[in-house]
Amino acid sequence: MAGSVANAVIDRLPRGESWFRGRSKCDKCRHLLAILDLVPIASYASLRGKCRYCHSPIPVRNLVVEIVLGISLLLIGRIGHIGLIDQIVLMGIAWVTTVIFVMDQETMLVSDAMVAIWAALVIFSHLGDLGNLSYLWGMGVGVVIIGGIWLMSRGKAMGSGDIGIIGVIGLWVSWPNILVALWMAFVIGAVVSCWLLVVSKKSVKSMIAFGPYLIVGGWVAYFWGDMITSWIFRY
Repeated sequence: MAGSVANAVIDRLPRGESWFRGRSKCDKCRHLLAILDLVPIASYASLRGKCRYCHSPIPVRNLVVEIVLGISLLLIGRIGHIGLIDQIVLMGIAWVTTVIFVMDQETMLVSDAMVAIWAALVIFSHLGDLGNLSYLWGMGVGVVIIGGIWLMSRGKAMGSGDIGIIGVIGLWVSWPNILVALWMAFVIGAVVSCWLLVVSKKSVKSMIAFGPYLIVGGWVAYFWGDMITSWIFRY
């Protein structure tokens, strides 16, 4: 269910459509989809990846989002060292970051509404520790670095939406883990960009969404940031 809702949001927000009202339609024939067409994973499999009405291919992304979110929420629910409320908040962050990731990858648009929801979840998760200035330091460092690149490149190297993403990530993982998030984002982004240059024959000037790499870096920093920074600063 979470994956189906995420796919609806990913499809509708860039088109300026309401993501919480109205029934889902086929992107090709615009036929209203029945309940049996919307069962996560099972519908895609039974329909063999094609619309029941016009037989146009259903984007594989729909299936991937449903599988990834399903597995992610299941794994988060099995984290034993955090409470139920924290698990629910983390599930919400997993959902919203998936939406931002895929939407940015497909359209190079970052939804301010989704970033705001992410920020609200992060602030809620820190309610018992608001006096910890490391969260503000993390946000500040992330915004200064990504914002600085955006300013110096006049928006060519980074999008303005990336500033919002890194700001929330910094608030989420705090200082110094924001450095891990940034490092991972730049390394993964460089590797993928080189691969695309070779395989897809993209030019150096081709636009590549950076938000997804920031999100991956943020999750790495959340789970393993303390371990990585302690290892680095030990030397």
